Amino acid sequence: MAITLDPATMFIGLMASTFAAVLLLLWTYVLNRHERSLLWVAVAFLLSSISILAMAGRETLPKWVSIELGVAVLLTGIGLVWVAARTFNGMPTRPWIVAIGPAIWLMACRIPGFVDDFDARMILSALLIAPYYGLAAIEFRRGDRLKTRIITSVVLLGQSAFVLVRVPLVILDSPAGTASFADSSWFSISALESAIFVQVVSFLMISLTKERVENRLRAAALTDALTGLPNRRAFFDWAEAAIARGARNGSPVAAIVFDLDRFKDINDRFGHPVGDAVIQTFAAAARHRLRAGDFVARLGGEEFAVALPDTTGAEACLVALQVNQAFEAAVAAMAPGGLSGTACAGVAQTPVTTACTLEDLIIAADRALYEAKNIGRGQVRLSETQAPRLRVRAA
Repeated sequence: MAITLDPATMFIGLMASTFAAVLLLLWTYVLNRHERSLLWVAVAFLLSSISILAMAGRETLPKWVSIELGVAVLLTGIGLVWVAARTFNGMPTRPWIVAIGPAIWLMACRIPGFVDDFDARMILSALLIAPYYGLAAIEFRRGDRLKTRIITSVVLLGQSAFVLVRVPLVILDSPAGTASFADSSWFSISALESAIFVQVVSFLMISLTKERVENRLRAAALTDALTGLPNRRAFFDWAEAAIARGARNGSPVAAIVFDLDRFKDINDRFGHPVGDAVIQTFAAAARHRLRAGDFVARLGGEEFAVALPDTTGAEACLVALQVNQAFEAAVAAMAPGGLSGTACAGVAQTPVTTACTLEDLIIAADRALYEAKNIGRGQVRLSETQAPRLRVRAA
């Protein structure tokens, strides 16, 4: 049995679908006030539904309301989808871009005969609508690596293509004297597609928000709040993977464990805010000295750790010396008079011929650190099993 799509039924379904999506997006925005892109999409769909109502009332409303103003509002709503994409990426919005489409439409409506020409209206509206969806697709593809971005971009590109493709189909199929798209045989199909599109985009926006929140929570769980460096958990995860790669490639991995000297005295004498500043200063010195492939983390308190792939213990000692020198110079430049900062470091390297776990490497570096602290301030010590009697004093 053939299935027929009643235009009136499809219109009601489209409106119900749109209003449901608006309510869902607004509620999600209430729960995630920081994600204003949800609000923009909700406003975009709300304006679109208002414009559809205006165009549906063409028999009772003046043409300047149902056609001129109705389509201008629709174009504004679709332009706000692009604004939502820009907002999601933290990019500045440009209102004049959103205003281009409605402005061109209103100017075209001033041309004699344009409002009464269905084909002309369909062509121009499609040429104004499709670029907004295309621009939104491009924007959603940029930014952080959220998996849902790709799907969102594809959906928006598909909608842009559908808007353009349906123009020749509607024009070829529409009889002479067609006054509105709602009178064409393609209206029901377009209404069904639009209802599905609205629901899919709403779902994707909520999915994008959820994925971003999860990523931020995951990053926060692996980040030290004071320094912005990775924390102990992140260091162990990264270093274990680095050691496994080194074992497969036959390359060494070195670890440095730093401990700031007499840090409790700094807190007692200058106060905890200065102590926090010293911690941050060391983090900055370590971050700026290390290579792109190295990994530095704050293990807790005044203790830091560095993992250096493809690095021997002797090379790691030189790195530790340079970090110490940069740290001492930076602390000396701080405002409080008499403030000085040094750090001791213990260094260890994975053996080339035998297996070594991260726990083994850290234990060896901790032992070397203990020996360095027994020597004095600002000392660097390589693990005894790798370089007996090696002592290095930072300049």
